[in-house]
Amino acid sequence: MTSGTFLPVALVLLCSSTLCSLGCDLTQGLLEDFSLLNQMSPFSLGPCWKDRTNFNFPKEATEGSQLQRENATVIVHEMLQQIFTIFSLSATPAAWNQTQLMQLLSGLDQQLEQLERCLGQDVEWEEPSLGSENPRLALKSYFQGISQYLQGKEYRRCAWEIVRVEIRKIFVFMSKITRKLRD
Repeated sequence: MTSGTFLPVALVLLCSSTLCSLGCDLTQGLLEDFSLLNQMSPFSLGPCWKDRTNFNFPKEATEGSQLQRENATVIVHEMLQQIFTIFSLSATPAAWNQTQLMQLLSGLDQQLEQLERCLGQDVEWEEPSLGSENPRLALKSYFQGISQYLQGKEYRRCAWEIVRVEIRKIFVFMSKITRKLRD
């Protein structure tokens, strides 16, 4: 399944999770954000493959007993917040469509606000049991790695293109969360 076909399925799955049961249907906003992310760069990724890296997406965020229904909303909130922070950097490529970048940031901000309203502003993480990993900390570390990568590459265009591809993978991650909740 291509990423273009996978996203609508992922977003439908996302809506079937706790988020929609709380009246927090982020499906349309996430679809719009994904579309903006795909469209805002005029560059071909081809010359940038030499700059790719493995950001080590934190699989522990979806494994084992860590993924409680309550935690899924916190995971989505954390991801939206981190994506917003990364794309808020003033070092984004000037050649990107700035209108679309601003629309992406606005959409992410609206989704964060909507999610916080739906959760009664109680975005709390259920603490993991002793000896287990905290998926929220793993997510923060993952996004910190992305930020450090950009900084290490001096925010060059190709680094941003690699990050843009990585952020698209986060949508796939959200679909995995919702599949676990649905099953």
